[in-house]
Parts: sequence; C-alpha cells; structure tokens
Amino acid sequence: MPTLSRQYLQDLADHCAEETHDFFQNGQNACASCLTLFKRAVLEQDEDAWELIYRQYEPLVKGWVLRHPAFLQTGEEADFFVNVAFSRMWQAITPEKCEGFNDIKSALRYLQACTHSAILDSIRQQRSEWLDIDASDVQRQIDAHAAIPNIEDRVQHRIYCKQALIAIQKRMKTPKEHYVLHEMFVLGLKPSEIIRKHPGVFRDVQEIYRIKENILARLRRDKELQKYLA
Repeated sequence: MPTLSRQYLQDLADHCAEETHDFFQNGQNACASCLTLFKRAVLEQDEDAWELIYRQYEPLVKGWVLRHPAFLQTGEEADFFVNVAFSRMWQAITPEKCEGFNDIKSALRYLQACTHSAILDSIRQQRSEWLDIDASDVQRQIDAHAAIPNIEDRVQHRIYCKQALIAIQKRMKTPKEHYVLHEMFVLGLKPSEIIRKHPGVFRDVQEIYRIKENILARLRRDKELQKYLA
C-alpha cells in the first residue's frame, strides 16, 4: 500500500477513535471517519482498513463476550469469540448492508449481533456433538487420553492447547489469515473446501496456500512464540 494511503487510513483510524469516544460519552452518532473506514474495508476489500477496525473495536467486542450471559457455558476463552465475531462480520457483511450503515450505532449493532451468534452457535455445536457421540467416539477419546498419565496432566494439557491456539490467533493480521488458521490447521479443511465454504473471499486455491506459508513463516520467526511453545 502506498505511504500516502497508509497515512490516510491511520488518520481515519485516529479520528474514528475520537468519534467512538464521543459516541459513548455524549451520544454523538454520526462518526463519519468510522463509517468511511468500515466502507473502505468492505467495499474496497481493504485488509489494512479492516485491521484498523479490529484494533479499534477489539476491546469493545471482548467486553460484550465477557458480559454475555451464555459465555461461561462455552468453556472457551474470550479472545476466541472476539476473533470469530470479526471473522463473521467480514464474511457476512455485503456492500449493500455496509451502505445501509448510516451511523456508527448501526455498524456496531451488526458487530454485536455477530458476537452474540458466535457464542450461541458454539453452545449449539457442543450440544450437537454430545447428541451425536457414539460408542466408537467414546473409545477414541479414552484411547487418546490414556497416553496422558493422570487427570492433572490431562487438564493442564487441555489448557495449554487452548492457550497456545489463542497465542497464535493473536498473531494473525487479517480476517483471511484467521480463516486459513482455523479451517486448515484446526478443522483440517483443504483449500478447495475453504473456497467452497467462503465464496468470494479468496481468489483461488493458490492464494490460500500463500497465506498458509506466510503464517508459518511468521510463526517460525516469532521468537517469543517459539519460546512459549517450547
């Protein structure tokens, strides 16, 4: 991105921070810079604009997650749902919906709805998994945990895996990277399956492979992360 464009986006983000503060303190709802940033991210598919939106509203979304009455039932970390909420908005919002944002309240209401649905869908999925489980699934779980000697170690292992995933999630820079991380490395989907699942998000399979390699290269260079994982 040219330096001028990057500076323009940063100026928008700075004004947006001021507008958001005025919105919550004084109810000033126009927030032209915030809406411009949202529309640039969506209408122009500008990932740098979207990253600035993420930085601006990540604390707000995390607060929504922590105060959600169903959050504790999920057993997940708040950061997990923050990432899911932003990814959902990035995927679901269309240019038509974005043009319908006449003020910052409407944009944030949409983001809050994505947060709410992310938490509820997680609970539904967990319930569905319990309903669908059969004897062979139980046996596989028993066999997998048998290799870990005691309950304390098993609990610590589960906590470590979640914390490691959250640490890696925080190092993703764009919604596309979040998609590739979750769906290739967590769900085990192939690039062609990701393309079908998210039509219009990725140009082709090669783009997904490039994103994957960029993620791995960045994680390999991250000395702090390598030290943590070790």
